[in-house]
Formats: sequence, C-alpha cells, structure tokens
Amino acid sequence: MKLKKMVLIFSAAALILSLSSCNLPVANSGESSAEKTLMAIYVAQTIAAANAAQPVQVETPAVAEPSITEVPSQVSTPEPTSTKEIIHNLFPGEPGFISQYWMDTNTSSVASEKRAYGGDNFSNNFFERPFTSIEMVYHPDIDLIRVEISSDANFYYFNLHLYGKSPEQDTLAGNYGVEIDFNRDGRGDLLIWTTADGNTAWKIDKIFVFRDSNNDVGGQRPMRSDAPGYSGNGYDLLVFSPDHLDDPDAAWKRVSPQNPNVLQLAVKKSLFENRAVFMWNGWADAGVKDPARFDYNDAFTAAEAGSPYAGNVDYPLKSLFLVDNTCRLAYGFTPTGLEVGACLIYTPTPTPSATPTQPVCDCSSFRNYSYIDTKECCEYCGYRWAGTSEFPCYAPRP
Repeated sequence: MKLKKMVLIFSAAALILSLSSCNLPVANSGESSAEKTLMAIYVAQTIAAANAAQPVQVETPAVAEPSITEVPSQVSTPEPTSTKEIIHNLFPGEPGFISQYWMDTNTSSVASEKRAYGGDNFSNNFFERPFTSIEMVYHPDIDLIRVEISSDANFYYFNLHLYGKSPEQDTLAGNYGVEIDFNRDGRGDLLIWTTADGNTAWKIDKIFVFRDSNNDVGGQRPMRSDAPGYSGNGYDLLVFSPDHLDDPDAAWKRVSPQNPNVLQLAVKKSLFENRAVFMWNGWADAGVKDPARFDYNDAFTAAEAGSPYAGNVDYPLKSLFLVDNTCRLAYGFTPTGLEVGACLIYTPTPTPSATPTQPVCDCSSFRNYSYIDTKECCEYCGYRWAGTSEFPCYAPRP
C-alpha cells in the first residue's frame, strides 16, 4: 500500500516537472504567479486523489507469544529463597527415674536482705548470685535449687529446678545450661546452652551445644581463678544449633509441662560419644551469658566480679551478676573426693551398735515368777524383787 502511494506522488511530481520543462524555456527562470498557483493546486489535487483511491494502512508486525518456560537470557531472575524442612527421626520421651540429683543453695529466704548466705565461692568457680549488679535485686528464675539427671536408651535428660519465674515475664527468662567434663580433670568439655521461652513441647529452637576445641576452659588451673591475665577463648566450637544440624535430633529443650519452674534438656547420647561416665553441673545465667568467657572466675578478678556476701569487702555484685551454678556430680562412677569441682557428699560414719548381750535368764523356763530366785532374772523378766526366802520374786504392782 505504501509503495503504490509513493509511486503516485512521484508520478505527480514528475508530471509537474515535465509541464514546467515544456512550457518554460530553460534560460527563463521567472514564473508568473498564476502558473505557480495552478501548479500547486494540481499537486495538491493529485495527492488527495491518491489518498482517496489508496487509503494507507499501518500493519503491526506479528510478535510470537513467549513461552511460559522461556526466560530471556539477558534477564537475571533471582532464585527464590528455599526454607529447608527439618525432618526429625527421633524425639525425646518423658524423663524417667531420677538416677542422681543435687540440692543447691536456695537464696530466696534472705533475698529481701539483698545477699546470699552461702553457696558462692568465687575462687573455686562456684556461684550463688541470683541478683542484679549493684542494686542486688533478686531474680527467682536464676536461683537454681535442684538439678537432676535421668536417661533412656537414646537420651540423657537434665531437669533444672529454679525457685520461681521471672516476675517481669511470668516465665523462666534466663539462659540455662549443663556443663559436661568427660575426662574429670576440672575442665569442661561440652556445654549445652539454651534460652527458655515458656514452650512445654520439645523443641530445638535456641538451643546450642559448644565444645572447647583447644582445651583452655579453666585456664592454667581448672576451676581456680586465673584472673587477671587469662586469655583463653572458652567454648569456641559450635557443634549444634538450629542452623547447624548435622544431627537435627541431637539436643532439645522445653519447660516442664508439670512445673513451670523447671527447665528440661534432652541430649542424645551420641553427642556424648555414648560415654556413660562423666561429671556434670547445672547453670542459670542472665548476666554475662557468654560461653566464650568460661570459666567466669578467669574472666574477672574478685574485685571486678563483686560478692553476694554483705560482709565481704567486694560487696555488692558488680561485673559478675545474675548467675548461679552447682558443683559437679559424678555420673557413672564413685568419686574419690579428689575430683576438681566435685560435690562433696558427706557420708556419716555409722556408729557401731552395742554387741548384744546374752539374756540374764530364760523367763519361759520358770513355771511362774515365784520360782525365780535371783534379782537379775526377776527384774529381767519384768517382776519385782522382794528378796525373802519364801517369795523372793513378786508380780509387779498394779
């Protein structure tokens, strides 16, 4: 269509030029106004006639629909972020028979006095500090009062009993953990660490398991203070977390469905390399909360840490506050008493009982009391001695 229109226009132009060349001499460059007007009218009429005879149509070239599966190579399409589904093959059960427990110092009775009455020995890494720094405000959810261990075929279960819930959050609100010493040298080897969230179902949320990869937990003298000058990095190797799931069933936590003051941990025995002999202790921490700074008495001097004892020169608590732990219990073996950090279980020496003496006489061998003829036998058999020759032994007075 466009081609035909252009041919008509060019034909009209050629015709005008032809008329011009025929009617006007080449040497004469002048044209009358009438001739110019007639020529312009002719050209306009010719173009109008061409347009009327051949209307112009603009054709849109056909474009193929792109395939749904085709993506232009020059367009970068980001891959959607995929959330990996966690598949559990083994869930903890219910903690069974309590095979071992320890009663820790209960500070609640003197909490109103802003002090502890026992259980804290900074030099030996024993802490009884369920108070805030300086103001010494008591937090019952950091006061450990009892720890327990039980097991089944697949898991070790740890129950951490706190005196109460956080008054601000009405739940356990600290960090809680269990420290394991496999070779019983006073240096912790494994730390199970979690925050409580009030959930009463077994979950792996916010639970972490750390190892000490370079054996520097405890510094130069395990459980003894090495401050100042300690430069270790504590528990430095993460072996389990919600984002580190070599075994997604390895560690679990919950608040006890029966007691909101009990934080429970379930740890797969394979994480312990199936060891059945170790030492362990419990932790509650809402202060430093840093496994990389274990042992805490290596990270602070006594003056920096402060003291929970009102009569101590370092009172009140300062840098080391809101933390409570227990001594270490011997699991699977009988302690010698020389283990570093061990709970000292005093077993009283039994008082030897008196050697039973032979009875003074056989009371049944007499026909009745009147036949008993010695004072010792008479009184031994429950009668009254008179001493006369006829009736030496009488029945007791009513």
